[in-house]
Amino acid sequence: MVKYICSLLFFLCYSLPTVALPVESFASLPDVSKLELSPSGEQLSAVVRVSVENTKGTAVQVTNLKSGKNKLVLFTDNKKYDIGWVSWKDEKTLLVGTVYPSKRDTWLGVGRILNKTRETRLMIIDLEKDQVLAPFSPAFLKKYTFMPTSQDDVVDSLPDDPDHILMALPTNQSLAMGVRSYIGVYKVNFRDQSIRSFQESEDHVYGWWTDQQHRVRAGIFIDDEGTRKTVLKKSPEDKWQSYWPYKVFSEDEVMPLGFGLDPNILYIRAYHEKRLAIFKVNLADKNMTRELVFADPVYDVNGSLVYSPSTKDVIGISYSAKGGFTFFDPELKKLQASIDKAIPNGKNYITGFSKDMQTFLVFSSSDIDSGTYYIGQRNPIKLNAVAYRYKQLDTALMSPTQRYDYKARDGLAIEAYLTVPKNSTGKKLPTIIFPHGGPIARDDDSFDYWTQYLADKGYAVLQMNFRGSSGQGLDFRNAGLKNWGMEMQNDVEDGARKLIAEGIADEKSVCILGASYGGYAALMG
Repeated sequence: MVKYICSLLFFLCYSLPTVALPVESFASLPDVSKLELSPSGEQLSAVVRVSVENTKGTAVQVTNLKSGKNKLVLFTDNKKYDIGWVSWKDEKTLLVGTVYPSKRDTWLGVGRILNKTRETRLMIIDLEKDQVLAPFSPAFLKKYTFMPTSQDDVVDSLPDDPDHILMALPTNQSLAMGVRSYIGVYKVNFRDQSIRSFQESEDHVYGWWTDQQHRVRAGIFIDDEGTRKTVLKKSPEDKWQSYWPYKVFSEDEVMPLGFGLDPNILYIRAYHEKRLAIFKVNLADKNMTRELVFADPVYDVNGSLVYSPSTKDVIGISYSAKGGFTFFDPELKKLQASIDKAIPNGKNYITGFSKDMQTFLVFSSSDIDSGTYYIGQRNPIKLNAVAYRYKQLDTALMSPTQRYDYKARDGLAIEAYLTVPKNSTGKKLPTIIFPHGGPIARDDDSFDYWTQYLADKGYAVLQMNFRGSSGQGLDFRNAGLKNWGMEMQNDVEDGARKLIAEGIADEKSVCILGASYGGYAALMG
């Protein structure tokens, strides 16, 4: 019997270190991650790290919350494939997205070369029969001249249909190299691997959405000139029509998010006062009037729709400037407030509900908490901690992160975050400037294992959202266009200059570190 490093229901029994931490504490995969609550609320799936003798890797574990018994249902050594995501289809079936290393032919004009790449596959776990199923048969896949790289795109899990799911794949199966293929939707029976076309591909359409009645009703269109628009069937019987064309980086941007229980209601993300916000549109309205649902006066509203497993309707958005989700239902707002009161220093996310909405899963983290999972019950409300992402990263040893805003040399306000080593004087510290990647991305005061590792070794760390970062509206994001190495770099440098001027950074011990765009900024620095 393989032992594994963590048992979901017994993390609280481990003693935690009281000295400086080794590199491995920060550089290992999470002890536990990707927890998902089953529809009944009686089971919990998780991805756990396995490390015993010569057996090392990652496993999908299922825990019976009543008995406390754990069961490994899938294991990988992380060499053949990684586990990307896990989701419950129903009480007896888990969907697992995996990521494989691969090599692909690339034509460079002088001949073909093999490039390393990543591909995805879907595994379906039948928990009753202890079987791991594949959605596509070898005979079906042989129809493709070039194998689709993405084979885990579940458009709709069809939770009330025990044998079928809807998956996105190219529907043009015999294609020459260099010929573009477009994505359609197949209805897949993963029990017998039979498959039929559910939605034919449409030229330049790269993604599809179903309504709550499981009909394909929306897609995203991108042409060769960079114009994007939404394709819709205003009713299931209609033909496809195009709406809301826009160019990338323009204020006309519209992105469909999903349908309400009412098949006429479509939720979209679009700009409101130059900040992304959530609207709903009644497709039966000939004017397609937008009704504002939720906006933030400071930040773009990101995230996805949150649905009730009971009513199947939209109950919120997985966004809040302060952490947690934004719920529209008054009772769920009270529930979120109760959780925030119980865990006052955390960003607390209700990531799943049981079908009766009485059991729920909470993920809580902060600048010093790498992540704690709780199972909650309503009526009366109670929370029980069941797992930690990194059990060795004791919050008592982590270094707090604080807001450290400043003005760039041209007067632009820059939002930044400073982490100073715990128990340091806070003065004349060796300092690392740590710009984020993207560059259309952003940093905040969430837990960052790089930052905590560096602070643990005695460095102050400054992270800033330079112009061009996302989340602070259209103008701030677009201020980074054609500005790499120029004002964007000034924003980074001006943060270092402020730390030196205030005596926090030792001017003789300052360096810059980054990856992706942050790596470019480090080289330019």
